Amino acid sequence: MRQDYIDLKYKPKKNEVIALYYLEPARGVSFEEVANHLAGESSIDTWSDILTLSPSLASKLKPHVFFLNKKKKIIKVAYHLDLFEINSIPQILSALAGNI
Repeated sequence: MRQDYIDLKYKPKKNEVIALYYLEPARGVSFEEVANHLAGESSIDTWSDILTLSPSLASKLKPHVFFLNKKKKIIKVAYHLDLFEINSIPQILSALAGNI
């Protein structure tokens, strides 16, 4: 995991897509750990190094988990629009729902 994506003080911007997720962590795994991994895997994180992902680009494109509700088991994640192809609903769905 590249970095911590949880920032509960973060305020989403107009150039971001907001996704709401329901999480059920496995026994022994914290809610925050699952939230962090979900945000990363659905955006810029991967199991291998991406040589073209500079620190400045990673900072610009990183997701932000800005809301956690452990009781209801939900999180909200803000994703920068530059992560997605314009007018490509299949690509957005594959990133937000298919890659995790």
